[in-house]
Amino acid sequence: MLNKVTNYFYEGLSEATVSLKFEDAVTFLVQDNSNVTLDISEFNKNNEVVIVLGQNSIFNLRLLVLDNLKDFNVKVNVPRGSKFDLVIADFSKDVETFNALVNLEGESAESNIHLAALSKENEKKKYSLSFDHKVGKTKSLIDAYGVSKDSSLFKIDGISHVYPNASKSDATQKARVILFDKESEAIANPILKIDNNDIKAQHACAIGSLKEEHLYYLLSRGIELKEARNLITLGYLLPISKYFNEKDEEKIKEIIGGNF
Repeated sequence: MLNKVTNYFYEGLSEATVSLKFEDAVTFLVQDNSNVTLDISEFNKNNEVVIVLGQNSIFNLRLLVLDNLKDFNVKVNVPRGSKFDLVIADFSKDVETFNALVNLEGESAESNIHLAALSKENEKKKYSLSFDHKVGKTKSLIDAYGVSKDSSLFKIDGISHVYPNASKSDATQKARVILFDKESEAIANPILKIDNNDIKAQHACAIGSLKEEHLYYLLSRGIELKEARNLITLGYLLPISKYFNEKDEEKIKEIIGGNF
């Protein structure tokens, strides 16, 4: 049960870090014509986040998830001319569910979700990333990368719904997952609900095992197995770090490097 609600207000140009460790329900309100970058540094096991943007505003939300996170839900309303970007670097233990619903409510509203996640041991990580294109000329992107090793599960549902009045909209989904071990598992469900023919919609999904020729190439040059697996993972997940500040970028490199 949610037992605490906190409101945050942003206006103009700003960058901030917020901890949700002791908060359940949080609302972020961004005024018109504002440009805000927000890092969430700590999480409660159950968080519900609502984001309301003003017109012609930009909101960049960056999540570097290191702690246990049982359930995270975020709902975003994006009005005319505004943009919402969500970046998720998930290296936590045993994430059960991560749900994001982005309502593109105004013409020329735009949203991008970038995800990089590592699941290992017996972890089960499940993501549901949804966009509702409610009006015309809206644009959405899901760009997801995952690595699943040991006996873990990586599951992602990408859902793009283009409503009847959303002409000239653009919905794109991309998901790529590497399976490192025979027992590891990955599921990707790209779902496009199209109620208007005058739009662009596409999805690309690739799930595959670690390529033996890539591993052999590194081993043949004297690189040990552990380091070879680490290099492949680093190259696959590291691009997410470019969206973070320098301190968090170094932290992401250390985390990936320490998982083998």
